[in-house]
Amino acid sequence: MGAGQEDVDDRQLAIVFMKVDANCDGTVDWDEYLSYMLLEYQERDLMNNLFKDFVPFPKTLKEIQSTHRDMISSIKFFPTVTHRHGSVADESDHSFGRYVSVSKEGVVNFWTLDMTNLRSVTLEQPRDRVKPMWITDMICMPNINMLAMSSTERDLCFYDVNASKFDKIFQVSGMEHAPLCLDYWYDIKNMNNAVLAFGDSGGNVCAFVFSEALGSALFGSQNAKGVGCRRVPFHEILKGCVKGIRAIRYLNVHEDWVRKVQYCPNLQSVISCATTSESSMFTGSVDRKKAGSIFHIRKGLQCFEYSKEWNVIVTGGMDRTVRFYNPYVTTKATAVMKGHNSAIMHITLNGNSGQIISVAKDKQIKVWDMRDQTCLQTVAGRNITMGPHLINTLCYNPRNGSLILGTTMLGFLERKADEAEIGEPTSHNKAVRYSLFNDLFNQVVSACDDSIVSVWDMDTGTKTIQFSAHKTIERGVERSVEITSMTFDPSKRRLVTGARDGTVKIWNFNNGACLRELEIFDSYEVTGIVCPRQKIITTGWNRRLTTYIDLQDDDDVRQLPIRHKDDVLSLSYYAPSHLATSSYDGDIIIWSLETGHMLSRMNAMEDTKTQTGRLNTPVTPARPMGREKSATGLSEKDTRKAETKTSTTSVVPKENDQLALRSILKQPNTINDDENDEVKSTGKESGRKDLGTNTILPAINNQGRVVATDTSPQDSSGNDSDSTSSGDDSTSTRSQDRAESAHSGRSSNEFYRINSKSYAEFQRKHEASVDKILFLQAREQDKETATLMASGAEGWVRAWSIDHKGGLLGQFLATHKKNESVLTMTTDSTNQYLITGDTMGYIMVWDISNYCIKPSAAREVDHAERVSKFPFLKPDGLNELRSQLQSQLKYQQNLPKPPPSTNPEETLKVPLKLNSFRAHLQTVNHVEYAEDRELIITSSTDCSVRLWTLCGKYIGTFGQRGGWSKLTDPIIPDRIPRRMPGDVKRVASAITLKVLNGGTRPRWNLARNILLLCAARRTLGKASNMESLFKQVSGEHVIEDTDSSEEDSDKSADKGASRILGKSYKPKTRHKMPPLLPEIRQNANQLSVYSSLPFCELAPVNEPKLPAVIQQIQARNQSLDNIEKEGRTTQKVKRRLQDNIAKHKTVRILTRDLKEQRPGQD
Repeated sequence: MGAGQEDVDDRQLAIVFMKVDANCDGTVDWDEYLSYMLLEYQERDLMNNLFKDFVPFPKTLKEIQSTHRDMISSIKFFPTVTHRHGSVADESDHSFGRYVSVSKEGVVNFWTLDMTNLRSVTLEQPRDRVKPMWITDMICMPNINMLAMSSTERDLCFYDVNASKFDKIFQVSGMEHAPLCLDYWYDIKNMNNAVLAFGDSGGNVCAFVFSEALGSALFGSQNAKGVGCRRVPFHEILKGCVKGIRAIRYLNVHEDWVRKVQYCPNLQSVISCATTSESSMFTGSVDRKKAGSIFHIRKGLQCFEYSKEWNVIVTGGMDRTVRFYNPYVTTKATAVMKGHNSAIMHITLNGNSGQIISVAKDKQIKVWDMRDQTCLQTVAGRNITMGPHLINTLCYNPRNGSLILGTTMLGFLERKADEAEIGEPTSHNKAVRYSLFNDLFNQVVSACDDSIVSVWDMDTGTKTIQFSAHKTIERGVERSVEITSMTFDPSKRRLVTGARDGTVKIWNFNNGACLRELEIFDSYEVTGIVCPRQKIITTGWNRRLTTYIDLQDDDDVRQLPIRHKDDVLSLSYYAPSHLATSSYDGDIIIWSLETGHMLSRMNAMEDTKTQTGRLNTPVTPARPMGREKSATGLSEKDTRKAETKTSTTSVVPKENDQLALRSILKQPNTINDDENDEVKSTGKESGRKDLGTNTILPAINNQGRVVATDTSPQDSSGNDSDSTSSGDDSTSTRSQDRAESAHSGRSSNEFYRINSKSYAEFQRKHEASVDKILFLQAREQDKETATLMASGAEGWVRAWSIDHKGGLLGQFLATHKKNESVLTMTTDSTNQYLITGDTMGYIMVWDISNYCIKPSAAREVDHAERVSKFPFLKPDGLNELRSQLQSQLKYQQNLPKPPPSTNPEETLKVPLKLNSFRAHLQTVNHVEYAEDRELIITSSTDCSVRLWTLCGKYIGTFGQRGGWSKLTDPIIPDRIPRRMPGDVKRVASAITLKVLNGGTRPRWNLARNILLLCAARRTLGKASNMESLFKQVSGEHVIEDTDSSEEDSDKSADKGASRILGKSYKPKTRHKMPPLLPEIRQNANQLSVYSSLPFCELAPVNEPKLPAVIQQIQARNQSLDNIEKEGRTTQKVKRRLQDNIAKHKTVRILTRDLKEQRPGQD
């Protein structure tokens, strides 16, 4: 390791080596390394340019009315410093504070962050002057809450702006020339240290260095009792007679007026500029330890800005050029940017984002990127509608990205809204089809329908690189082709992608280089790719397996015979020598990798046993590759698209049915010529309807039967809206079409069946699709052990044994609701968990460690550990576990029954569900499991790729603003902040909220406590009523119940009646006072104020119906109020009964005493 490389360890070097050595030959030469780096930076540059499509100022200029009547001299931001003595401040923080603007005539305005006027102050003009005083510049001094202003009176005035005050307390007078520009800096660590720099009209630059800014009141003690201001002679400051101030003066450094001055704490220097070629810019040290530097620039400079983040000086001058200068190199600029058409008057920059804003004399505004020296945005001068005057000053707030311009009026430019205001973050612009996890580089690779492959860093969620994979040229226009399949090679260094047009490419995904493009024999969609043992095997809608040798110099290709009757939807590899393919008609075929022969066939709609031996499946010839125009005027590819526009339960037509299909296409009432483009642009969706006859274009299966379609008017309209989607946004797989049809609300008994004797026959033909198959690699092949999991239509997940004596061993429903489908599955290396995703966006985790396995291979499972690990299993109360079991049992009873051909009495087995939550609002297209960290990666049609823990904690969405905090190793779910996607939060169920909150239900616990309190009050009320009844029965004297009359009187009083006047009494009604209107400030730029304005008649507003949940809450609150009133009434009766009993006892005692005294008196 060389010097300066101590932080790079051997593992990082090994990762870099593996990225470059994509062909896995174990060597990296110089050309290979340079090619890798060149391609990587090219792709990153393209990616950065793509993300520069946003403009900093997308909105038009907003004019702000003010009390200024002359040219505005300066606009500054006055930050709020709360801890002036506690060394806690940040001069670059523009989150809290106010804006201050001052014009030449001396009008000062204070503004909020949204440019609302707080107050306005007018400076007092000197009385002994003939000409009025002009304010030339202003600075803010937040550490001492003061404003400093320079004027043509050749003085500096300091104003105290604490609270609502605006008092002049100091005045530095006696200067030879008028100060024109000011700058102020204070030390955020010690606010006693500050520097005030200014340049005057004589070309001089001066700096005041304060060491006791807080303690000595800047220039010493004020006048007695704070009356008036204290005058400080300028020559006394130069001589050092003022305590705590050291003055540095640079005489005649410029031949013209000083246009701008700035103090740079990093350089310990003062920088100034002027419009002269000999001394355009000057840098002078405050400590006088080194001589000053002079920059010579043609025609001089009007403005400049120093960036401490980049350590460069950015200048703009009369030659219309923006230059970059090294502060220590005065001879030549490091970069030059041209583009303005007139002299540059102002420059400001944001070092954190690397952006420069330049304003020219013609009001043209340009935003530049400091990294690549390019222009990001140009705001034309004609769009700056602020009068005929030049832009004299500006103020940029890097915190919110707003720019304030000043002429004789104020203008406000706002930046683009934040991502949180726009909506939920997305990872791609179109639906995401795949997201793969690469444990070698700790990256996530995702692909979308726009053929964009993005590489993400797993630890932070930020994008590393992206590139466009598959493209085609149609009618001279380059279009993207959807990626329909994707996988890694065994070394995890290369990416293999398959597209809708049948092309297959091999990529080095770390730099976007295409290493190889495989030979294709047709243009049908690729739906499955596997890479076993130096081979690449593909399949798709061509219904056949194609084998390639994974060598750069070997182009040997082998195509296996077609054994499937319909399109192949999924492909899986079982080490060491088995392949499995599944098709739309439900067939699952097991292949031998070595010989290419078909070993067995399985179909749950026909039989539960494995069909082996000599199968009756005929060898179907391959489809022709030609794209000649057919009799209908459509090419072969377009005819294929028209064929596949069937219902969600249709079957693809075969070659012998094309004539029948073309004859249907020729019918004038079926599809007219104007609809041909619509037929071409759509994928496999429901049947196309004629706009005039409201009929549906049927498809024909291989027996010549017309496929059943839905003819209900409501569903027809829904299908019609789905079928008119554009070609770019259309879905390329039948699984997606079925996902869309599942949400349309169609039930199985609403289909109109043609040439189907029963719904069972219809279901066997058209609802048997197997969208995903998955081999359980850790299980050994046995007739009693399921090694293949298959999922698809109707949401059934079936476990198969591929042994010749095996068959269907188990099945269960893995969807949240009926009529949904499971499109993706994954498992871990030990086949302990099965993770599924359905078309409603739900993710479910199943325990399959002992599911459909022979008893000798069963494992011991610690259920207590499972309950502690998964919040889904945690009970919330004593009876929660029982209620969960009852609800699951009820849920299973309400589920649709599996087909009778699957022998549900023996095969219906449901594994333990460990987790279930809603991850997306739309279809989950792919789910990936990162086993080393127990993370789940989901990709959906909603264009997002999200990261979750196995227990259901949400980490973030790839591509969100700022990513997330770097993940720890290992990941502890309890330490992950509790949050969830906004779209899921709005519709999440109680179970999803429980899982995403880590097993806690704070609001549900509160609701439960309220219900328990209500029940306790109801019980106490019943007990008090029983006590009063017992007293009545026991013979106690009970007086009349007078509380009812009092209660009635209270009610009558509430209604507005009186106990004395009765209904004649009418209480006073107090009307709501109208709100106070703001004061109208009259000026020359405002329009007249009208006393009345015309208005339209008010339309009645229909009160919306309350939701059922709110009605239940209101009913519950009303019942609680009734219970409380009953409780109060019972307590009143009880008190009166006790008082009456006490009175009776007193009367009896007095009567008895009187009777005892009378005999004595007698």
